[in-house]
Formats: sequence, structure tokens, C-alpha cells
Amino acid sequence: MNFKQRKVKIALIAAVGLIILAIAWGSISKNKDVSATQDEEVTPVKIVKAAKSELASTLKISGKVAASKEVTIVPKSGGKATEVRVEVGQKVKQGELLIALDDADIRAQIKVNEAALQVSKAGQQQAVIAYQEAQANLERMKALFAEGAISKSQLEDAENALARAAASYTPDSGGTQTAAQIKQAEAQLEAARINLQNTKITSPIDGVVAAKNIEPGEMAAPGSPVLTIANMDQMVVEGNLAESEVNFAKVGDEVKVYVTSANKEHFRGYIENVSPIADPVTKAYSLKVRIENGSQLLKGGMAAEIHMTAEARDDVLVLPREALLDQGDRQVVYVINGNKAQERAVTLGLTTDDMAEIVSGLKAGEQVVISGQQFLTDGTKVTVESGGE
Repeated sequence: MNFKQRKVKIALIAAVGLIILAIAWGSISKNKDVSATQDEEVTPVKIVKAAKSELASTLKISGKVAASKEVTIVPKSGGKATEVRVEVGQKVKQGELLIALDDADIRAQIKVNEAALQVSKAGQQQAVIAYQEAQANLERMKALFAEGAISKSQLEDAENALARAAASYTPDSGGTQTAAQIKQAEAQLEAARINLQNTKITSPIDGVVAAKNIEPGEMAAPGSPVLTIANMDQMVVEGNLAESEVNFAKVGDEVKVYVTSANKEHFRGYIENVSPIADPVTKAYSLKVRIENGSQLLKGGMAAEIHMTAEARDDVLVLPREALLDQGDRQVVYVINGNKAQERAVTLGLTTDDMAEIVSGLKAGEQVVISGQQFLTDGTKVTVESGGE
């Protein structure tokens, strides 16, 4: 290799080295720019200002809607239904005739009993006359015996006649045998008249026909329900309370009742009663809430949910629960400090579905991240997109 060729080779090597050096320098420069950019990156967040407010926790109790008063009508006497004047869903008034039963046999029996009573009363009148005659005859016989006009046996016959008359009637008791017959006839007549009244079945309450188990021409049997009448103007929701919940329920307290199948808005209810003794099987305490149903939207059997205040606190520091991050054995929030997020451990008090009482670790007025905090660490630079007012 001559001097000229060696010189060319050295020049080529130098050029390649310069190219490699330039590429390396460019890569270093680019990494520095990326690092600088990363150092300047900020995380967008939304914030809320911690403030004092009222806070109440709510118990939610599932229940069923039922009529406040429901009466099952059972005939006192049997018979064929000649009239059934109502249908399911029909409104009725107290005392309104609902069903008429065949009363022909009972009316005939009443006539028989009335006749028997008249016969008994006639018998009593005859007994009175017989007694009075026997008494007067005895007085005459005594006078005649005193004069010697009659014998001792004749006087005794008069005395025996009076005794027999007295067995059917005496002035002091109003009668013995005939009086008993009259009372018996009167009792039989009264029973027949009551049976006649029982053939007319009327409504015991104002309400709506909820069930109907008889049609005209069918037989009604004593003890078998024929109708159910429900008062739908007031409804009740029945639910159960656990041992840990029962002492929060006070008779007369106002509660909210949600029946989504009837209305999107809640109904206003009042606690009517709370069982003082737990059910031996379920260990639950029964709860009954009364609701006005003037709108007639509520129907028996609808599913309901009672919302009842359990605990309430006034003037406590609160935060939305979405601001909290659960880190196992502690709860933390991120507080805005300048343009950085500061991690802060907090102690919770009363909590609800969406709010939490902050007992310690935070002051009123501090700005707390409620959106984006899952991307933060202590000291992360942030930019506030909204909130904090």
C-alpha cells in the first residue's frame, strides 16, 4: 500500500467515526429533551373544597305494601246466593249490601215461631183465668166449710185445684210453665230473625273489593270466605329490622318509602309500630309504616324500600367518598398544595353511601382531589380542571 492509499483509508475511518459520534450525540440530546419533558408533565385533576355540613346515615329496609285494613267476609249462615252485587275492584261503603242469600225457608220458620209464641201467650192467659177462678172458688169453699155447708174433702178438692192452677201460673213469678213456654218461643223467634238478617251480607268497612269467591246461584257455607274488603286509602309497609337496627326506629318518626313500580318519587310514611320482641325463628323485629294513599297508586303486594335515618351529625367536616383512596389499613386523600398533590391520611367517622365524615387529617376549606387521584403520588404536579368552589 502506497502513501496515497494509506491517506485515503485514514480519511475514511475518520469520517465513519465522526458519523458515529454525531449519531451518539443526537441520541443523548434527544434523551435529555425527553427527560426534561417528563419532568414538566402534570396530571389533570378535579377537586372539591372540604366543608362542614350535616350528615345522616340511612337504613334501608325491604318490605311489602299491604292495605291498612283488610276484612275477610264469612257468612254466619249458609244458603244459596240470590244476589252478588259487587265485582273485584269496586268501591263499597260500610253497611252497603254485597250479597243476598235465599231467605224463603227462614221466613217460613219465622211464621211458625210467631204462631208458637201466640199459642204460648194464649195459654198463659188461660192459666191466669184458671188460677183466678180456682182462687175465688177456694175462698167460697172456705166460707161454706166454715158454715158446715160442705165437707172437708170438698174443701181439699178446691185447695188441690188451686195448686194445679198455680203450677201453670202464679201472680208473683208471672207464671211457671206457661212463662217458660213463652220465653222459649220468644228465643226461637229471635234466633230466626237473626238468621234472616244474616242472609243480607253487608260491608263492615269502607273500602274496595279485593277478592270474590262466590257467584249468583252458588251455595255459601258458614265459615267459608266469600269476599275480601280492603281499605286502600291508607296503606302499610311491613318490614323487618335486625337487632342492630331496631333501636333507631321510633313510633311516629317520618320515613321515606320508595315504591318504584308506583312512583319514581318517594312516599312519606310514619312508623306505626315496632315489635318489642324478636321473631324466634328469624330473630328480626317487625316494623310497620303507614302511608296515605289518596292517589291510589299503591297496591297490595308491591315491593317497597323504607329509608330511615339511623345516625345524624351536625356541623361536621365531610367529603364525597369518591375522594377517598383505600390503602389497606388506612384511608388517604390528595390535597392541593400549590401546583402539587400532597398525600394525606385521614380518619373517618360516620359514613353514608356517598359522603364521609372526616374526623382528623383535613381542615375545612382545603382543596381535595376527587377525580384523577388514582394517578397521583405524593408531590405529583397537577393541573386543576374544575371544582374547588
